Amino acid sequence: MSDSGSLFRGPFIITGLSGAGKTVLSRSLEDLGYDCVDNIPLELLEDLFLQAYDSERLVVVLDVRARGLIEQFPEIYGRLAKKYPQLQLIFVEASGAVLERRFSVARRPHPFRDRALDLAISDERETLEPVRGIADLVVDTTELSPHDLRRQILELAGVCRPEQLMEVEIMSFSYLRGVPATASLVFDVRFLPNPYFEKELRQLSGTDQPVADWLEAIDEVTTAVKRINDLVKYLVPKYARELKSHLIVAIGCTGGRHRSVYVAERLGCLLEEEGSMVNVHHRDREAWRY
Repeated sequence: MSDSGSLFRGPFIITGLSGAGKTVLSRSLEDLGYDCVDNIPLELLEDLFLQAYDSERLVVVLDVRARGLIEQFPEIYGRLAKKYPQLQLIFVEASGAVLERRFSVARRPHPFRDRALDLAISDERETLEPVRGIADLVVDTTELSPHDLRRQILELAGVCRPEQLMEVEIMSFSYLRGVPATASLVFDVRFLPNPYFEKELRQLSGTDQPVADWLEAIDEVTTAVKRINDLVKYLVPKYARELKSHLIVAIGCTGGRHRSVYVAERLGCLLEEEGSMVNVHHRDREAWRY
């Protein structure tokens, strides 16, 4: 692969052999904020570029199933390249043996499903040779796992620290309504003193200042928040190293109204101060009115 980060300015058209990694590549660019469109009919391709809100952030994925790809695409690409000088055509390929192995464990059949797999792969390679010949960048994924491919694409795109892509979602929840199934980290804060038993605080929530003041006056609460924050702060770059782009941290208490809400809000502020992209969400907020 080329080591020139200047290639990755967009827009992009991605094509290549089935199973070679087009989807991994497009999703990696999508995580960088590009708008990705998969297998648009060729006759709509030029209109798509014209109608795009920001053509430089556009990624189009085409494969051998696109009608007219061999006959019409080179001419279409030539016209687009004149209008959009930064347009890059990326062709993704891999060895036949690797593609056979990938399809042996994949759930989807090869597009040329009417023939033996080894013949389908070789026929597709031959069919797409004219498109490969006009590519600006040819990516061979033979020795790359999807994880490695994603990492290299991000590096070429100028993402030196994967945690730059990490969005941390802090979610409060009520154990009475179940633990969030999508959470990567779950913290149970039912061990903390409960403002619910204070008459003047019962109808409030962890977002209200009187509840926050009451909790912050208790050393156990501030110690717990600090330790949870230290652990999450330690783990965020570890998850980012594995190229996870969205981390859900769930904070639970009995009713999902006081303790978990306060801790989620406080944790969100602390992580944001340390440079993380944070979104705080209270899953069971609708139940607070009862």
